[in-house]
Formats: sequence, structure tokens, C-alpha cells
Amino acid sequence: MVARASIEEFRAASAGLSKLATNELAAFFATLNMSRPEAARDALLEFVPILVSEYGQIAAALAMEWYDDLLAEAGETGQFAAAMPPTPAVVAEQVEDTVRFFAGKLWTPNPEALLSNLSTASDKYVKQFGRNTVAWNADREGVAWARVPTGDTTCSWCLILASRDAVYFSEASATIREDGEEYHGDCDCQAVPLRAGDDYPPGYLPDEFYDMYQVARDSAGSPDMKAIAAAMRREFPNFVTDGVHSH
Repeated sequence: MVARASIEEFRAASAGLSKLATNELAAFFATLNMSRPEAARDALLEFVPILVSEYGQIAAALAMEWYDDLLAEAGETGQFAAAMPPTPAVVAEQVEDTVRFFAGKLWTPNPEALLSNLSTASDKYVKQFGRNTVAWNADREGVAWARVPTGDTTCSWCLILASRDAVYFSEASATIREDGEEYHGDCDCQAVPLRAGDDYPPGYLPDEFYDMYQVARDSAGSPDMKAIAAAMRREFPNFVTDGVHSH
């Protein structure tokens, strides 16, 4: 069994690394001349992809170390060793597209609003390097992996994805969101490898999550995932961070 403490330790390390990246982004953003939006956009197009790549590689290295620690805990040291994925989790063009998408705010009366969007995106991208590393190595090893939420509550999308149990044998198989994204910004879910005979990590209750998903799907009256997520917020407001409480 993968200990909850081990998952939390890795989550905290990943979150801390992401925080360093977003702090550096904020410091760079503060140096930009907002009276010259085109120059500010171009500077961000150059800076943000490099920032994501540098911190992302560290996130991947942390994930490799954690994966090897899990192997040692399972008594399988020497049978398999984690490796770096052959392709990056996030490419520069993807980051550039995100910067361009939000950069229009530089031409508004409140250009500083752009920083929040870029910080959320950077958080997701940096953590994605670690998540992809875990998932890719699980694929190599031939074991399943589960998407395990951390904390007392999680968002409705994450709860839906976590309800699928340890059925993921590839990163692509975890995709349910219509926009094709497995994770979002400020998400603390972890990809956790689970080997034959492993118990679920404490607090990971996919059967209960799936029961909640079934209720939400019935309430939505539609297979549309956005509708199901909205129903999840209404039906279980105390179990999701984006719950909707009726008055």
C-alpha cells in the first residue's frame, strides 16, 4: 500500500516547487512596463516557457525520486528504476499559446489581472511534468495508476476522475474533461502507481466516489460531463471545493 504520508510529502514538495515558479513569475511580471503592452507580451512569451521548462524538469526529477522510493517501500528495488520520459510534459508552443490567449488583458485598464491567469497556468504546467513522469513510468513498469485527490475536499472534476478507480494504464486514458485536460491549475491530485495486491491509500475511496458520480449523472439526466460536474456541485456541496449550497 502506498502510504498517505508519502503521497502528502510528494504533494507538498510539488506544491512548494510550483510556488517557487509562480513567485519568480510574479517578480518578473513586476518589472514589465504596462504602458507598452506589446513589449510586455513579447517578454512574457520569452520568459514563461523557459520558467515552466526549468521548474518542470525539477518536478520530473522529484517524481522519479518519489517513484523509486515507492519501489523501495514495496521491496522491489533493483527490479525497476524510474526514468525521465522521452518527451516533455509541456512544450514551449503550448505555453506560448496560453500566454497569447490571456495577453489581451495587457490592453485593458487592469493589465495586472493577467498575472493570476499565468500563475494558475504555470502551476498546472510545472506539476504536469511530475504527474506525467509517474504515469509514464507506471506504463513502463506495467502497473495501473490511480488519480488520488489530496486534502479534505477536492473539486468536482477531480472527484469524477478519481471515481474511475485504478484503471488508468496510460495518461490519455485519464482524460474525461471535454477540453482534453487531465488536471487544472491549483490542483493537488497525484498520479499514484498501484501494483497487484496493493491496498488503496488511506482516504482514497473510489467506490464511494463512483457512487457519488452515479448520483450526479442521474441528477444531470445527461452524459455530458459539464452537466454531471454541475450536478456534483449541487448534490454533494460539502464534498467538493466548488460545491453549490442551496439557500
